[in-house]
Amino acid sequence: MKVNENQDLSKIIKLLDTIRDIRKVMRTHFQKKMKEHDIDVTIEMLEVLYILWAKDSINQQEIVDKTNRNKASITSLIDNMTRRKLVQRNADPNDRRNNLVALTPEGEKYQKKLKPLLEEFYTSFQVDISSKDMHSTLSVLEKIYQKLTE
Repeated sequence: MKVNENQDLSKIIKLLDTIRDIRKVMRTHFQKKMKEHDIDVTIEMLEVLYILWAKDSINQQEIVDKTNRNKASITSLIDNMTRRKLVQRNADPNDRRNNLVALTPEGEKYQKKLKPLLEEFYTSFQVDISSKDMHSTLSVLEKIYQKLTE
């Protein structure tokens, strides 16, 4: 992506501002939806649960990497989730220095409660967006991501 004019730069800034705003609104909207369904987890806990639903029993560093949070905040979050019996730490059989974070049966129950809400939520804002628009937006965002991670 080349920036040839101030107009192009202002469009990039607007795009990044819009992404930030969308993230804030989505977070607020989904917190409200969870509250309506008496689901007592934070968005941060939901992020960790979502990661563990995709791949259970992972190293804490993997959670740090996937959430882009620092190690101290993830440690505190996992401590809290452990107290609430959503996750547990198990010794890594391949490396005694590490613990693996795994879902508990209670954490798995939340998957049954939250997955339908997440699907409904994602579907709700996709209604007026064509498949072509979604594809081109995703393509642009992937290019930005690749550029930022080079």
